[in-house]
Amino acid sequence: MPSAPPPVFSVERVSYHYQTVTALDSVSLTIPPGKRLALLGANGSGKSTLLRLLDGLYFPDSGAISFQGSPLVRERLEEDRFAFDFRRRVGLVFQNPDVQLFNPTVFDEVAFAPLQLRCPKDEIVRRVAAALDLMEIAHLRTRPPHRLSGGEKKRVALASVLVLDPEVLLLDEPTAALDPRSQSQIIDLLIGWGNGGKTVITATHDLGLVEDIADYCYLLEHGKLAAEGSPAELLRDQALLEGANLIHAHRHRHPEGGFSHSHPHTHPHSHPHPHDS
Repeated sequence: MPSAPPPVFSVERVSYHYQTVTALDSVSLTIPPGKRLALLGANGSGKSTLLRLLDGLYFPDSGAISFQGSPLVRERLEEDRFAFDFRRRVGLVFQNPDVQLFNPTVFDEVAFAPLQLRCPKDEIVRRVAAALDLMEIAHLRTRPPHRLSGGEKKRVALASVLVLDPEVLLLDEPTAALDPRSQSQIIDLLIGWGNGGKTVITATHDLGLVEDIADYCYLLEHGKLAAEGSPAELLRDQALLEGANLIHAHRHRHPEGGFSHSHPHTHPHSHPHPHDS
């Protein structure tokens, strides 16, 4: 029998600090290939930091991360051969699209990654056209990204990553600041990306998305892995979600009966964090 493929990512007791602030504290998890996973957590839980570590933008202060069985370390990403292969296969879309948009036009923005990977010119043109069509932004191809709306910028940022058809897609709050139609389009994309054969890892605090976009969830709380399980399992655990600041209860008074009671609500508390959400 053929051996099982190695995990896409293996995270072993990883910690990361921003000066004196602990963003991740001895986190261990395994991400198998072809799965859709959600990293759940309130602002400041460490999920954005974890995505950056998985993308090789940050490196752990302690612990280890491997990609398909190979150590994901600074020295490997300084080697052109490994770096080109990794960047082609793993793509990250930031929560704030302004962080990753810097080219003079939308076309140049989406063409940037395949250009850096030295794709042939005709292939770049074909890939860019397909990515623009996928995100329904072909009409914006000559526009400067900094003059677009927030939703349009998000679509451009997604197109600039999807243009490489990565095997692994890392998404940080992908539906934040989008109108309902754009949110639905992104959700449909996550459900059907690569005919379900790709690995998609989504960081979110929007519990309303989770059952649509994920097969399995990891819940982060104050930089620690607090729980894991299927979306249905975690969403049933009201105490766990309240403890992680993902839901909270409002009390409602009914004047006609003179009594009050509480209902859980899934809009999160916001705790601004200097570096991470």
